[in-house]
Amino acid sequence: MFLELHNLAKEYLEGGHRRTVFSHLDLGVTSGERIVLLGRSGSGKSTLLNLISGIDRPSAGEIRVDEARLTTMNESQRTRFRRRHIGFVYQSFNLIPTLTVEENVRLPLELNGRRTAGELKRASDLLERVGLGDRLDSFPDTLSGGEQQRVALARALAHEPALLLADEPTGNLDAETGARMLQLIDELTREERVTLIMVSHGTEALPLADRVLRLEQGRLLEGLPETAR
Repeated sequence: MFLELHNLAKEYLEGGHRRTVFSHLDLGVTSGERIVLLGRSGSGKSTLLNLISGIDRPSAGEIRVDEARLTTMNESQRTRFRRRHIGFVYQSFNLIPTLTVEENVRLPLELNGRRTAGELKRASDLLERVGLGDRLDSFPDTLSGGEQQRVALARALAHEPALLLADEPTGNLDAETGARMLQLIDELTREERVTLIMVSHGTEALPLADRVLRLEQGRLLEGLPETAR
């Protein structure tokens, strides 16, 4: 298995009370598999992505990504692992406003010490691929929401991650722009042979999926709910 979750649990303290987001989660994902994760707002979908990426730590359980045990790493080690092996596309784009479009996409390469002209050319190549080859010197605030999300996708793939996590990447886009974004995610992850886990609160991403999972009442279930079949 490329990604393995064993007996995973996450709890928070809220106002002196302990809140369990989920417990006893188990999951195995093969290399190159494409997962769409469904669930209501507050069900723990984003929390699960944050645990898989090493942004957050579980309360219990184990996470392995490509044989690396994230749950035994300290914060610095998890950051380095994420920087090299994981790409993340957020609903809110999270571009750096003081950097140009090309500089935003180059950033993961530079953070990984990949600074040769040939390596950095990957940034402009990816931007060309997502239809923004003519906006390399533009700043994020001059782009539409759909354009900013295309930059975010190019940035997430720039360092050739093995795993791409997408947290409702079409949530801030209109239906037409969102459909185009899903098409790009589909095409690029297939071309790059990247394992994909995408969080969605709707069904528009389902055609991309090899497997559909859903988080309900702290449990990880497989397939669509009965009402959606």
